[in-house]
Amino acid sequence: MILIIDSFFTGSHKYWGIELQKRLPCKVELLTLSGKHWKWRMEGGAYELAQKFKKKSYQPKVIIATDMVNIPMFYGFANIKLDEIPCIMYFHENQFAYPKSPHEVDKLNGREHHYSFINLSSALFANEVVFNSKFNEASFLEGASKLIKELPSNTLKIETINTHIIYPGIEKPAVKYIKTSSQPVLLWNHRWEHDKNYTLFIKGLEFLKMKSIDFKLIILGKGTEKNEVKKFFENHFKRELIHCGYVETRKEYCHLLSKVTHVPVTSKHDFFGLSVAEAMSYGCFAILPKHQAYPEHLDGNEESGLPYDFPNGFYEALENSISTPKKSKVKDDFIFENVVKKWTQLLLKVNN
Repeated sequence: MILIIDSFFTGSHKYWGIELQKRLPCKVELLTLSGKHWKWRMEGGAYELAQKFKKKSYQPKVIIATDMVNIPMFYGFANIKLDEIPCIMYFHENQFAYPKSPHEVDKLNGREHHYSFINLSSALFANEVVFNSKFNEASFLEGASKLIKELPSNTLKIETINTHIIYPGIEKPAVKYIKTSSQPVLLWNHRWEHDKNYTLFIKGLEFLKMKSIDFKLIILGKGTEKNEVKKFFENHFKRELIHCGYVETRKEYCHLLSKVTHVPVTSKHDFFGLSVAEAMSYGCFAILPKHQAYPEHLDGNEESGLPYDFPNGFYEALENSISTPKKSKVKDDFIFENVVKKWTQLLLKVNN
């Protein structure tokens, strides 16, 4: 039995955990805490998880713990050892590269490296460390190396960390969809929050209207169901709008994706870009910033999207992509079938 532990089980973390539980060729149990109060989850979640662990009759062969868990603390409170139950750490994100809030108080309190060090100490402790993208791995190793140099005399060495890349995984569409719209259909399928940079996305839409370029519009993602968001698009893009609002069912979400031709991405930050990969799997041509993890979606898959210099190159890339429509595909490495193969190989290695 494999045990997945996560102290912030929501959103993409939850999707990843549940899908692995369903798809791995062995029994998988989930030991989790809800996705609230992320700082406290990193501070005290390990203790809470350890108490839960001790009340269960779990006898896992391997533990997979996410970056939100203080892994050495969990093992200590659970009274288990690595030579008894080996551990694989999975980084959905890392605190070295995570965008800091403008209201962040940790730096003022001299704690700006605290959560990064939890990530580092957990990675040093685990048998194997897996990242959900090359960008995530590179930014962690760069940040960790820099922090170690700033610390007082120490013997910490990131060279001892065994790293791997295994993407989160997406489901391949069961059938091929034929795009029937005579006009380009643009998609927003991210959280409606500032870090996703919806302001630039809206400016891009306004730019197309100014250029008298016809298009249709589908707006998805958490937060898009809010009245102020719906009213904005109904007032400013009534003629273009096909749908606005978060959809609850996977079936409805996939049905809307099947109508889309282009996915313009304006996010300031992303450790992988699950929603982008999903859209590309439905043939959506991707307009992607040349930063963060986005170039990985087009690496060896250049015909499926257009990279641009963020942010000023967005408008030209958007116009060019629409004037010369192309088909898109998602990389095979992102598909669950191949993701599960990599996990199976790693679990066999750790369990030997």
